[in-house]
Amino acid sequence: MSIDPILTEDDAENRRIRVESLGRIVKELQRPHFEKLIRESISSGVVDITDWTIEAVRALLKVCAEDDLKVTLKDGTRYFMPVRYPKGPMLESLASAIVSGDW
Repeated sequence: MSIDPILTEDDAENRRIRVESLGRIVKELQRPHFEKLIRESISSGVVDITDWTIEAVRALLKVCAEDDLKVTLKDGTRYFMPVRYPKGPMLESLASAIVSGDW
């Protein structure tokens, strides 16, 4: 599913803010629903992942990799601009490294 082309700029911004807010509380069981929300809400730009759960970061990276989304991840004062996303277990490792601050 993709973003509704009729959305106004304010609607798109509100959806992005909703994703950024929910990313702080996503648990493993909610991950499929969160992935769907990401697909419906984000197509490019900066996504603030500060204080997100590991499951939320994994969901975002998975959607970005599958849908070839060009997003910049903001985590506090750090910015990540993946040019190419790894696959499989490496994607999980990338999410862990971002959340832990090791990357």
